[in-house]
Amino acid sequence: MSLLRQLWLVVLLSTLLAFLGGFAVNLASARQYLEQQLMAQSADSAASLALSMSQQSKDLATTELLVSALFDSGHFRMIRFEDVHGRVRVERRNDADSARVPAWFSRLMPLHVEAGTGMVSDGWNQAGKVVLVAHERFAYESLWLGARNFLLVMALTGMLSAMAVFALIRWVRRPLSQLMVQADAIGKRNFITIAEPNVTELRRVVRSMNLMVDRVKAMFAEQAARIEDLRGAANRDALTGLPNRDHFLGRLRQTLADEGAAARGALLLIRLHDLLGINRSLGRAEADGYIRRVGAQLQAGLPAGQDWLLARLNGADFAVLAQDADVAQAEASALGLLQALQDIALEGHTEARNIAHIGVAFYQRGSNEGSLLSAADQALARAEAQGGNQYALGEIETVQGVGLQEWREILDRALAYRSFEMASFPVLDLHKQLIHHEVLLRLQPKEGELLTAGQFMPMAGRFGYLGQLDLVAIELACERLKRQSEPLAVNISSASISDEAFLASLPPLLARYREVASLLWFEVNEYGLGGDYQRLVTFSTIVREFGSKVGIEHFGRQFGRIPALYDLRLDYLKIDGSFIRDIDQQDGNQMLLKAIIGVADGAGLLVLAEAVHTEAEWQTLCRLGTQGMTGPLATRQYGLG
Repeated sequence: MSLLRQLWLVVLLSTLLAFLGGFAVNLASARQYLEQQLMAQSADSAASLALSMSQQSKDLATTELLVSALFDSGHFRMIRFEDVHGRVRVERRNDADSARVPAWFSRLMPLHVEAGTGMVSDGWNQAGKVVLVAHERFAYESLWLGARNFLLVMALTGMLSAMAVFALIRWVRRPLSQLMVQADAIGKRNFITIAEPNVTELRRVVRSMNLMVDRVKAMFAEQAARIEDLRGAANRDALTGLPNRDHFLGRLRQTLADEGAAARGALLLIRLHDLLGINRSLGRAEADGYIRRVGAQLQAGLPAGQDWLLARLNGADFAVLAQDADVAQAEASALGLLQALQDIALEGHTEARNIAHIGVAFYQRGSNEGSLLSAADQALARAEAQGGNQYALGEIETVQGVGLQEWREILDRALAYRSFEMASFPVLDLHKQLIHHEVLLRLQPKEGELLTAGQFMPMAGRFGYLGQLDLVAIELACERLKRQSEPLAVNISSASISDEAFLASLPPLLARYREVASLLWFEVNEYGLGGDYQRLVTFSTIVREFGSKVGIEHFGRQFGRIPALYDLRLDYLKIDGSFIRDIDQQDGNQMLLKAIIGVADGAGLLVLAEAVHTEAEWQTLCRLGTQGMTGPLATRQYGLG
């Protein structure tokens, strides 16, 4: 039984006992008083009647007249006159009880009335005596009325007291409930603060709890800052703050192999002209400032809202990984970047007519990393041969282009006829046992042809179809779970969790598959959230009602957001594959991943590694504390199992 219920019960019993005690004492006192009054009435009336009879004639008629006159007042149960020999000469009785008083009350509270006597004299001789008993009917009526009024007053008082106690308990329960919610959240490693209540004792407790939460959050912020420092040391160029060569190559490898990434794109290789000459003429400090300015201009020149990666590969070389860029976009970006760099020449750092060259190479999913870099380098050489501030395009390896209208028709037809399949990729634990399958949509535009998610999802995003496609993916996953019980992870686009129509359709869909919904793992790309984690909280609240899990994939690109992990109620993280590449040889990334795992453990999150290729990488990840993996190695190991 809860403390508040015990308090309520104590107050109720105390009020009831107080009422019963007061009622009993009140009735006992009233009964005693009334008995004394009845006894006095009997004695006084007997003396008065005896005196009257002594002064009158002693004949029977006069005696009866005097007795009847007093008896007819109705206040007496019995009046009797006896002669000196004890014979009853006159007697009047009224044994009727009051109709206003319940019989049970009379039995419960009996009144004992003693008879009053008076001696009747005839001169100096005794003529007889009067025996008189007052009727207790009026006393019972008075006692009953008093008891009833006392009951009503006590009941009203009890109701008012109960209302006051109820209000008090509600007032106390609110901060107690908030305190319980906070304690439960902290137990689940969700660190929240609550407003301090007006109850002095609880205020001290809440203040201490909030102080603890603030200190924990401050510790998380410090850890996030430390992780950001580690990331900078391991994956950022010290001069420009841009990603370095190792990080860029890791992202490139992951993009070429990831079925969920855009199926095409471009690699832009940018080389500054005569950096060595600038260094000699301006000095190292000025040359470093020039390089920093170039990095800032290139970053500002990239299109907003695109998951494009700019990195500095070495002294004079920069690179851009432009996912989902077609020929026109890549060419426009190359031209725009060259124009952005012209501002630097106006500052006197170099000549405007020859500041940089750009080589552009195009890729499809599955392209060879080395061949792509070589193609970009060859295009760069052609650009340098063309003169100052030039760009050149490499060979365009692409499938027959599909127009926007045709894409819309393909997607509309697929949604109408559910022309989709699911591709699955295993995620294994430390013992290489299955954690779940990560499933991705594949679209079948016609018989014998399948398009990967990276091929049609970008176009679906342009037409606003991502929410519908994600609902299809969830439905297909649930249908598969009805046939087999191995957990499935479904990728949800960041656009969908901001789509009111998607969020409204999700609960009914999961309710239809409630028996398997707990086997679903939902994951959202960290980049697409853009730091707006409240959308993820809303989505997480919906799916958790059905027992589903929620996580973030490609985690690691926004480490400054790590403190938010404790407010998101997540279940797992998938570390971005760019940090996993050759991690067995990257001491900096090992330190970085170790720090991330420490924070994730504090938040109670499962940490999984993406794009694991080699056994050496996996052994290093296990040593660092990673709890699972996905990627080519996981696929091979699961196949062996």
